Amino acid sequence: MRCYIDALICFCTFVCPINQLLYFHGILLRCSVVVLQSNKIMSVPSLDSRKMVFKKGFTDDGNDTTISLLQYNILADAAIPRGDSGTNVCGTYAFCPEMHRYMDSRFEKIIKEVESLNPDIVTLQEIEQVFFENTLQPGMNELGYASVQHLRPGDHIGLAIFYKNEKFSFLSHCQFLIHEKLPSVLQEAGLESSVALDIGEYVKRHSEYPGIIGPAGDLMVRLKVKATGTVIAVANVHVTWKEHKYPFLQIFQMSCVLEELFKFAEGALCILAGDFNATPDMPLYHMISSGKVCEVTDHLVQSNSYHRDRDVNFGGKRAVEILKMIDFKLKVKSSYFEVMGREPVYTNWGDMEMDAEGDEVHKLCLDYIAMKMVMKK
Repeated sequence: MRCYIDALICFCTFVCPINQLLYFHGILLRCSVVVLQSNKIMSVPSLDSRKMVFKKGFTDDGNDTTISLLQYNILADAAIPRGDSGTNVCGTYAFCPEMHRYMDSRFEKIIKEVESLNPDIVTLQEIEQVFFENTLQPGMNELGYASVQHLRPGDHIGLAIFYKNEKFSFLSHCQFLIHEKLPSVLQEAGLESSVALDIGEYVKRHSEYPGIIGPAGDLMVRLKVKATGTVIAVANVHVTWKEHKYPFLQIFQMSCVLEELFKFAEGALCILAGDFNATPDMPLYHMISSGKVCEVTDHLVQSNSYHRDRDVNFGGKRAVEILKMIDFKLKVKSSYFEVMGREPVYTNWGDMEMDAEGDEVHKLCLDYIAMKMVMKK
């Protein structure tokens, strides 16, 4: 079982090429990778030229004890509105050349990336329903992947998990809106029902933009490795961004996902992947890496005047005191950090500013693949 766990960690670094260009300026993908970019369009090195980094003591012999996983936020076209002429009307992602901005040009690159890396599992965020049904699902089916999907109400954008048919048997899946599931998680931790429901409404209110973005959800799948009978549980999550102004909102969301993943896994190997929308110095990352909410988490929230939910309270209790009530049964570790001793420098290249030298400086590490082996009680 140990080599099985190491194998996943190994592949996380396989999709994290060191000092290699993963994609050139404008393809607009996000994933758990280290990338180099420039304010000029650059040619991309061949996919087979990337450097593979293994966890010390582990070698990939290609047998059925290994699992590989690839994580991407592929950016929905709906986030880049087009006018009647087909051009970007809001100016978002204006740094990206028009010819590379939308999915009709990016899809082929995404498929080539998946085909080259050949992962066993792929977790994707910002999947539009029509794009999934008409383009993405058929394209991934041709590569041998089956899939499950979860759509947010309101905008019909959501999450998808793809897995290789030849390697896995499908056992079950679950999907939920976080604000609907969170109250029961908090009540199980001992919080009064009325307060828990208030927090659920708070999370819903701040995780959606009515008519534009639906409330945050989660998608999980349980799979069995055909060759070994080993069962794994994979969760795919897209944590709310809100310009990083609401750290307690993010922590409430992730707390719900971790507790539900523990129950859903039923003792299986747990894998948590997605766009966490938090950098390694932010409160959410501390909560995940430490496996708890504590005074340090609160200090990270309180020490930044930019945070708008520093003083939020429910039923006379501060958010941090409520979150401390949760005894997290599932503690996960970042696979990249376990191998490299640090997180990627950045996994996201977004709307950018320029530094004194004219170089783009807005680059953040927001995407992660984390895992933990849990046992039934």
